[in-house]
Amino acid sequence: MSGTALEPSKSIGAFPDVPDLPTSGEEAYVYFHIDPTHTNFINRVIEGYEYLGVMTSVDTSGRCMLRCTPSTRSLAIDVLHSLSDYVTIEN
Repeated sequence: MSGTALEPSKSIGAFPDVPDLPTSGEEAYVYFHIDPTHTNFINRVIEGYEYLGVMTSVDTSGRCMLRCTPSTRSLAIDVLHSLSDYVTIEN
């Protein structure tokens, strides 16, 4: 390994053109609240819709986000609305 050059970080800060957040895809993310005891159930439902998005718990109070794309956002919102007994979508 001696003499091997280090590569620059691949993190977003290493790129000269940092993406503009309003057009980076993050504008398609959906934030919502659930009772933390339902996290696994909601995540399993979302996973059942392949390529819909990836659910992430934001904090321990039950705030979550669904990382989806602009093309899957409306379906993601429909799915979350169908789970309204468990999910409250942020506006």
